[in-house]
Amino acid sequence: MPNAASQIEDLPSPIRTRPDWRSEVVELRPLVIGNLTIGFPVVQAALSGYSDGAMRIVARRLGAPYTLAEVMIDRFVLNLKDRARTRHHLHIADEEHPVGGQLMGSAPDEFGPAAVKLVETGFDAIDINFGCPVKSAVGGCRGGYHLGQPAVALEIIKRVRDSVPERIPVTLKMRRGIDDSNDSRDCFFQILDGAFANGVAAITVHGRTVEQKYAGPSNWDFLRDVKQHAGSQTILGSGDLFTAQACLDMLSYAGVNGVSVARGAIGNPWIFQQARALAAGSPAIHPDVAEQRRVLEMQCALCLETVGQKSALGTMRMFGIKFARMHPLSADVRNAFAATRSLEEWRRVVDAWYPLSGN
Repeated sequence: MPNAASQIEDLPSPIRTRPDWRSEVVELRPLVIGNLTIGFPVVQAALSGYSDGAMRIVARRLGAPYTLAEVMIDRFVLNLKDRARTRHHLHIADEEHPVGGQLMGSAPDEFGPAAVKLVETGFDAIDINFGCPVKSAVGGCRGGYHLGQPAVALEIIKRVRDSVPERIPVTLKMRRGIDDSNDSRDCFFQILDGAFANGVAAITVHGRTVEQKYAGPSNWDFLRDVKQHAGSQTILGSGDLFTAQACLDMLSYAGVNGVSVARGAIGNPWIFQQARALAAGSPAIHPDVAEQRRVLEMQCALCLETVGQKSALGTMRMFGIKFARMHPLSADVRNAFAATRSLEEWRRVVDAWYPLSGN
């Protein structure tokens, strides 16, 4: 399966400037997806190249009520064997539930069998990716490409829904269209309405187009229009959720049932904890370097359990670079992690830059 981690650009500066915390309690309705009562309506998105088991468990321990595994191509899932070097793709820890598996592909007839395999593995929901904007996905007639062909998109949805047990929610990830044309908007709503008619339990909508990729603002006005159009159906919003405050702002402004945090959760799993604090009227506390160290070491230990020593270095070097954004000396720490060539060097960087106490 191709690793698209390098396709995800660095986080932009927040588009909306908000107070760090608000004193009033925010009333939020529990998020429900099919027969899954998620609860707090701020969840972690599927993140290609990132949301492996270790990242998902860390997010759960820091307040995420629901996470999605990194997207898997349907054919990859069907061909996946129970081998030491690949079994981590389908590994689910007991503490993760509920957890969703996300599928992406081009051929409708491969989605159903792949969805069945994910359910047999233990995933609690199946999410279909019609949102990935990267060149390799769209060029391969996958992800966001399907937003331009409603008939094929709806055939994929129907095959997945017909293939998995009724108790398993089927969900969908979309962008607001291929581009900003009227034809693209019409295709979007044709897929949205058809998906709900075919039994989809919830749809996550990203406020950018496929053409935009990760550039420019996410259109929250469009998200509000979608929720008003969908009525009682479950809609989650996505895009520009780089702070806990932004999560609550989207819930309030767009009226969506939940929000799905994607790039904003990479290297900042505290965003879920902070969102819970803000919703309760408490300040969102920035983790000091001792807390950052605790979580870095936790994720490294979890990573070693699932992928082993050989693969852990590349993963933890990548995450170290992302976590460095939280550090007061972020550029120096980022460069130090980038230069590591062994887990021993990686641990020396942690020892040097993350003292056990103090800021």
